[in-house]
Amino acid sequence: MSIDFKSIVLKYKEQFIKDTQDLLRINSELTTFDPNRIGAPFGEGNKAALDFMLDLAKRDGFVTENVDGYAGHIEFGTSKEYIGSMGHLDVVPAGTGWTYPPYAAEIHNNRIYARGAEDDKGPTMAVYYAMKILKDLNVELKTRIKLILGLDEESGWKCVDYYFKKHPQAPIAGFIPDADFPLIYAEKGITMTIIRGTFNQSQLLSVQGGLRANMVPESAQATLKPNLVVKNAWDQYLLDHNLKGSSSINQETMTFVVEGKSAHGSLPDDGINALHLLFKGLQVSGVKSDLVDFANKYLVLDTTGEKFKVNYTDNEMGHLTVNWGLMKTEANTFEIVLNLRYPKGVDYQKDVFEVIKKQLPEGYSLDVDHHQKLLYKDPNSKLIQTLMNIYQKHTGDLTPPISIGGGTFARATDNVVAFGPHFLDKPTYIHQKDEFIDIDDLMKALIIYTESLYELAK
Repeated sequence: MSIDFKSIVLKYKEQFIKDTQDLLRINSELTTFDPNRIGAPFGEGNKAALDFMLDLAKRDGFVTENVDGYAGHIEFGTSKEYIGSMGHLDVVPAGTGWTYPPYAAEIHNNRIYARGAEDDKGPTMAVYYAMKILKDLNVELKTRIKLILGLDEESGWKCVDYYFKKHPQAPIAGFIPDADFPLIYAEKGITMTIIRGTFNQSQLLSVQGGLRANMVPESAQATLKPNLVVKNAWDQYLLDHNLKGSSSINQETMTFVVEGKSAHGSLPDDGINALHLLFKGLQVSGVKSDLVDFANKYLVLDTTGEKFKVNYTDNEMGHLTVNWGLMKTEANTFEIVLNLRYPKGVDYQKDVFEVIKKQLPEGYSLDVDHHQKLLYKDPNSKLIQTLMNIYQKHTGDLTPPISIGGGTFARATDNVVAFGPHFLDKPTYIHQKDEFIDIDDLMKALIIYTESLYELAK
C-alpha cells in the first residue's frame, strides 16, 4: 500500500499547531515531588499537562490510562506486542529574559516560542498526531502503537520507573522524540555527582546558584561580610570582564550577583556558567575562603573534568563533560551538584567517582544521585536502518546516526532509540531563554514520525 504521507499530514497542520500551542501554554515546571499528593505527585501543572493529553486522546477515540498521576499512555490496536514511543510533558524552569512570554506559545517568524516547544511537548504532540493520522486513515496495522507520557524526565525519571513497574512489557521497537535527527544510537552515561561539606564563614556567608542540575546556571549570588576593599575589587572584576552583575552593601552584609547564559547541561560550553564567574570573581576580589579555594582549584572554568583528572575522551562519543549545575549553602554547610556525563570506555565508579573522592579535602563527602548508565545501540540494526531510510526519504540528508551527551527515555526500556526532532543544521534553544520550534521543521518531523510508526507497525 502506497501512502503519500506528506500530503496527508499537511492537511492536519492548523489543528496540530493549535493543539500544540494549547499544550505549551500549560506551565509544567516541576516544583515539588510529593507521593502523598494523590493524582498529582509532580504538582498541579504537570497533572494539567497530562490531563490535557489524555483528554485530547479521548476526544479522538483512543484508549488511555492515567497511571496514578505519575505517567499515562495513549494507544490503539489490540495486539499483545506493541510499538512504543515516549515523550515528556515536564519542562525545565523558564528562567528570565525571554523576548516573548515563555507560556504564551506565540508564533513569530514561523516559530512557536515557548518553554517545551522543542523539549519536549512539541515533539510529543507530533507523535500523538502521527498516531491520530494513522487512526483516521484506518490503515491496517499488525502491531498496536502506544505513546507513553512522562512527567519528570528533567528531574529524576520517577515517572517511567513507576510506569514500567505497573506496565513492565517493553516495546518490540520504537523511538523517543526528544533529541536530534538523523538518529541517536549512543548516549553518554549521566550522573548527578554531589559534593557536600562545611566551609569557614569568616568572610563568605552564603552562595546560591542554578535552577536545575542539567542546566548551565544563568545566575549566581554570594552573601559576604561587609568589606569595601573586596566590594570595589568585585565591581572592577565585573567591569574588566564586561560581565552583567551587581553588588550591594549595608552594615551587616554585602551581596554579589553575576549573570551568565543558560544552556543544556550536556553542552556546558554552549552556555556561560554563572557559578564559574562568581567563584572566579570571589577569588580575584581577595575573598579568603576554603570553599572559594576548592572551587577554583577543581571546578572553575573547567567543563571536561581536567582539574579533577577525569578528563576522558572517546573517539566515537567525545569528551566527558562536567556541568556545575547547582550550588547552595545552609549555615556553614554547602552542596555542589555536578551534572557529569561520561563516554564509552569509562567505568564511572572506578575512573571518575573514586578519583574525585580521593582528592576531596577532609570532611567533604561525595555521593551519586540519579545515575543513568551509558546507552549504545548497533547502528546497523533493523530498527535504526528502517528509521534512517524514512528520514533520508523525506530530507535527502545522508548524515549517519550520531552520538550525544544528552539523555533520553531511550534508556528507560528496550528496543527504542532517540529520533529527532531537532535538525542538526538548525539552531536550538532548549534549556535556554527563547526556546522555540520552527513550524516547518515540526511539520517535517510529523511526516517522518507518521511514516515511521506505520512502517514499524504494519
